[in-house]
Amino acid sequence: MNKRYLILIMVCILSLSMVGCSKEKSANATSEAPINVETSLVAPNSFTLQTALSGKISAIDEADISSKVGGVVQHVNVEIGDFVKEGNILISLEKTDFKTALEEAQASYSMALASYNNTLEKIKVAKANYKRMNELYSQGALSKRELEEAELASSDTNLELAKAKLLQSQATLTKVQNSYSDSNITAPISGFITSVNVSKGESISPSIPVVSISNIDPVKVETSVSGYLVNKLHKGDLVDVFIKSVDTKPFKGTIHAISPAPRKDNLTYPIQITIENKDSLVKPGMFAEIVVSSDKKENILTIPSQAVVIKDGKSVVFVIKDNRAHMKDIEVGLDNGTLVEIIHGLSENEEVVMKGQNYLEDGNQVKVIK
Repeated sequence: MNKRYLILIMVCILSLSMVGCSKEKSANATSEAPINVETSLVAPNSFTLQTALSGKISAIDEADISSKVGGVVQHVNVEIGDFVKEGNILISLEKTDFKTALEEAQASYSMALASYNNTLEKIKVAKANYKRMNELYSQGALSKRELEEAELASSDTNLELAKAKLLQSQATLTKVQNSYSDSNITAPISGFITSVNVSKGESISPSIPVVSISNIDPVKVETSVSGYLVNKLHKGDLVDVFIKSVDTKPFKGTIHAISPAPRKDNLTYPIQITIENKDSLVKPGMFAEIVVSSDKKENILTIPSQAVVIKDGKSVVFVIKDNRAHMKDIEVGLDNGTLVEIIHGLSENEEVVMKGQNYLEDGNQVKVIK
């Protein structure tokens, strides 16, 4: 009797315990608080992958100009900041010595030319005389010695010697003429004067830079791209160039050159971009950010990049259905930092969590607040 009573008591206790557990679970389920999330719809979009590069502005063309001849500066015609055109005279040297040398060279050339012409006339006469004397010799009216003397007089040797002297004097004259011309130091390119290193009355030597010029319309930016990008870019492509020290709006740049070989130090491929600079606002030395577009796709499914969560090495998203979050594996493609391409796993108009997803587990109750 006592044994049966004990068994009955144990059964009642077990039953009460199970009822209590059931009520606790029910209470927990009823008290589960929904997690606040923000969502976005899977939608078709046009997609452009952009890459930001950095570079430094430099002049499209620069020249450090030195004198080809030595001399004393007579005039300095430019100052720093002046704009000059190709061929403008920048510095003039005193001409006295150059003029004297030129006059002497011209006189020597005139004498050599006169000597050559005189020798040429004599040779013409001597050749005609030799022809007549050869006929007389054939008739026996002239001795062989007289014929040989006539032949020697008609030789071109003296003419060749006169010609050599003429050519030498001509070369000397050309050299002196060039020196006279070079006493005016001219601009080899158009651009702005960036330095002037001489003053009036100063003696200068050849090959020492005296003036520097920079052509800054257009300017260029040199940067480099990875092997992944290099074949996606082409000469003539337009790119956005941001120069924050000048303007917040981008300048339009044009890819001017792409190297077919990588740099040896980092295996990236150098590219050169030109920017029109008619107002001269962009200066060499400024830093620039270049935004290039590579991969372009039309009408592809996309979601915000931030909606993708990595779990166990896989890309997943949380899709909202019946106010609950359901985790789905997805396959993604291009990602431009704002939107990511969905290759597989989602359909158009599905609602995915874009904020709050890091706090979710599969099946959590959610409340969409936006």
